[in-house]
Amino acid sequence: MENDNHKKLLSAAAFFNETARKLIATERGLHAETLIISVARMAGALMYRSFGFDETIKPGTTVLSDQANLHGPKLMELMLVTLRQLSHNIGEDSLDAEYASGKFSQLSFQETYQRLAPFFIKYCEVAPIPFQDAALGAAIATGILIHDCREVLAVEKGAALAVYGFVEGTKTAQQH
Repeated sequence: MENDNHKKLLSAAAFFNETARKLIATERGLHAETLIISVARMAGALMYRSFGFDETIKPGTTVLSDQANLHGPKLMELMLVTLRQLSHNIGEDSLDAEYASGKFSQLSFQETYQRLAPFFIKYCEVAPIPFQDAALGAAIATGILIHDCREVLAVEKGAALAVYGFVEGTKTAQQH
């Protein structure tokens, strides 16, 4: 059973990686910072959906919760594990704190959500995969994207961006 779940997470990661690359690309190509933070935000947003909060909370509202504090760090840890499996010697202490910000993204949280959520949520319905597992798959995808973008964005910077995106996603109310 554990192996089946692992396969589901990797399938979700592959779908989210491929979908984000297509939907985030512009006529100038892909912007590494925007791509990484976008998938990280969606990992957080999928985790947020698993919390079952009141759907009438205005989208964009910051929602602080014990669930976010408990489950959000799992996204970061899985991303870091993924990076270590891809031969990057990285931990929470080696993140470039200057990059723990949304200012490097060409899209806001809401723009990211509007662009990616319909496809990510549909995947959850069709796969089928629970939102919490999908969030973990998106965290794996984030680690893979950081690895893939390493020639244009240092891994420590990409990982810091991702952590910011995870936090933003797990603590921001969204459209339903």
